[in-house]
Amino acid sequence: MKPKIEQGVIVKKAAKLIRERGFASMSMRDLAEDLGIKAASIYNHVNSKNQILELIIMQLAKEFMQHINCLEKNEKAAVQLRKIIAHHIDLSIARPNSIAVLNNDWIHLDETSLHEFKFMRNSYEEALRLIIENGIQQQEFKPIHSEIVLFSLLSTLRNLHLWIKKRGGIDKQTLIDDVTLIFLNGILVD
Repeated sequence: MKPKIEQGVIVKKAAKLIRERGFASMSMRDLAEDLGIKAASIYNHVNSKNQILELIIMQLAKEFMQHINCLEKNEKAAVQLRKIIAHHIDLSIARPNSIAVLNNDWIHLDETSLHEFKFMRNSYEEALRLIIENGIQQQEFKPIHSEIVLFSLLSTLRNLHLWIKKRGGIDKQTLIDDVTLIFLNGILVD
């Protein structure tokens, strides 16, 4: 009896293969072999390799946008930032392959999806920038240039999946607490 495959299983396995090989190097035949099915069977669930890439990236990008848009606007900037850091860590631990694909393979999206992805990415960065600037204006954060804070924070969060894969061993709550502590308080003893 042949295994019954669902789109979610295909997408999850594809994310793993794309992370390992890169989008250009992963073939539908490779994916089918990994799933234990014929390549033609994949097309019962997805139209193309590009659609798989779109499903991986756009679903994750929408999750990031929904999370940042649902933050309480009247909360302190530090609370909002802690929630954002925790969300990134949650996703980096739960879906490291999808995070890697989002970070490294977005450039392969078709023109329409690429435009939508860039819009969401820019909107996310702008929302985060506003939280940082609000924290500086309200004197919750040190008067550091907001672009430097934004760059430092996003660089760390975008690459957590790499570090977690290599290092692991640190429980999620410690990771959330310590990354938040470093960003909100720095590492110098007052």
